[in-house]
Amino acid sequence: MTDSQGIKVPGILAWPLMAGGVLGLMWAGYFVGQRTSASRFVTAGPRIEEVRRIAKLAVLRVQVADIIQGNTAGASGAVLVKGDADMVVDLDRVQIVDRDDRRRTATLVIPTPHADRPRVDHRRTRVYELRKTGLALINPFADPRADLLADAMRAAQEQVERAVQDADFVAQAKEQAERLLVGFYRELGWELSIRWE
Repeated sequence: MTDSQGIKVPGILAWPLMAGGVLGLMWAGYFVGQRTSASRFVTAGPRIEEVRRIAKLAVLRVQVADIIQGNTAGASGAVLVKGDADMVVDLDRVQIVDRDDRRRTATLVIPTPHADRPRVDHRRTRVYELRKTGLALINPFADPRADLLADAMRAAQEQVERAVQDADFVAQAKEQAERLLVGFYRELGWELSIRWE
């Protein structure tokens, strides 16, 4: 081979250089293509893990907001927690007593509403402070902040559950359940009275 100035390049060197250049261009094209192509995900499809019959009447959703503060020997933190839970009536335990088909009246004995599926809304929950303290400040290998945050989230879940068990929420749930059930059966021509367990 001869370059533009007439210098001969041995063929033994030219072929590897050309092959390396072609491979380099192919690799660059593949790399650029990978960066600009959209991510693709493959799923095996949904699987039914378990089917349960749900016989609950959700009558009230309670929104909860609280500040959880925590301290350990090496960390302190403050988290604004937001979450919610439903107040539900367990319809499997409803009993019909004093039924009079001629007058179309009956009494329902209903269990007291209780909290169901309390949950922390992680999208709206905010970590306001999470810092190292004490000896953890000078130890680069000790960082208890992740453990403190996990403990704070567990405490937040428990706090949401406790908050919705307030007597005011239970009373509101009872009132809403009575309104729904009495109104529904009134449309069918029945007069109901409610007795709470």
